[in-house]
Amino acid sequence: MKYKIILASASKRRSKILQECGIPHRVVISNVPEKMDHKKGARFNALYNARVKAEKIADRYRQGFVIGADTVVLSGKRLIGKPKTAKEARALFRTFSGKTILVYTGLYVIDVKKGKSASGIDVSKVHVKRLSREKQDKFIKISGPYDKAGGFSIEGPGTFVFDKIEGSFYNILGLPMIKLNELFEKLGVDFFGRFILEK
Repeated sequence: MKYKIILASASKRRSKILQECGIPHRVVISNVPEKMDHKKGARFNALYNARVKAEKIADRYRQGFVIGADTVVLSGKRLIGKPKTAKEARALFRTFSGKTILVYTGLYVIDVKKGKSASGIDVSKVHVKRLSREKQDKFIKISGPYDKAGGFSIEGPGTFVFDKIEGSFYNILGLPMIKLNELFEKLGVDFFGRFILEK
């Protein structure tokens, strides 16, 4: 059986992860404004945004599996999404410098034909190296922060800044594959076996 996988996300990194796993999929961007309710915490926000993205795209199809995902960073008690300006990105990074932050990714998968869904969340810890203001500014300039939760990536230049990871590396990239596979299994799909092992 062939499964139509639809990724309801504008994130190129999430699509790249699926591609690297050999999972054929279609990207359909939801354009849903991401909510950030600071009173309800990281888990609520990540799962809420993932669900809203998936549900909006699922309404356009009669069958297939829609994946919604959202990543939120928690620094101390502060919830952080995507920075809108370079000034905001610099300010965020200065709050991270020398600290350990938590990265939450919410996932919501919908089996459109059956009208069933499964959701979950993954959490990882990552330590941020302490940098001078000059190096912080240089890092922000070259890292392209505007499409990433917290304004950072642990890939590329981020390999010099982020270390001591606890939990899923792919969760920090925005698509924790083990958790995603668990959700597909709940929906009765051998996600890993179908696309990986049978090739």
